[in-house]
Amino acid sequence: MSQLPSGLSAEVDGGEPLARYCTSSSWVAKSKGRVKYQAFMPAPDDDTSVYRSEGMSDGELWAHADRYFVNAEGEPYRIHGAAVVEASCVSEAGIQIIPDEGPPRHANLRGWPLDADLELQKSKRKAVAKRIASEAKWHGKG
Repeated sequence: MSQLPSGLSAEVDGGEPLARYCTSSSWVAKSKGRVKYQAFMPAPDDDTSVYRSEGMSDGELWAHADRYFVNAEGEPYRIHGAAVVEASCVSEAGIQIIPDEGPPRHANLRGWPLDADLELQKSKRKAVAKRIASEAKWHGKG
């Protein structure tokens, strides 16, 4: 098995945790500690950005975000926490996990449903994101 620059395997193991940094407080029901589907919806480029968080404490997760989860000017995004889900949950929902180490430990969730009917496509993607979010655990930053 080949290794990536971060030292992680190029193959994502099913038991590996994936952290989705949450930039919107509306992505979580904090009182219930429940992640909402919006946290996992794909960006306009059809990918959802995650970080492979195997072996990281919450403190290391936030330090990693401060260093690598940054805008074009290099400023860290304001994050409220992270939605952490096992890779197997993502794969079982039909989504691929593609390591993409622009920043270390980064990966993209790719292969979201496509449909010529954009409303139907949105509905299909929402159903997949709900399935993933239902298995995610909330790690609040603070």
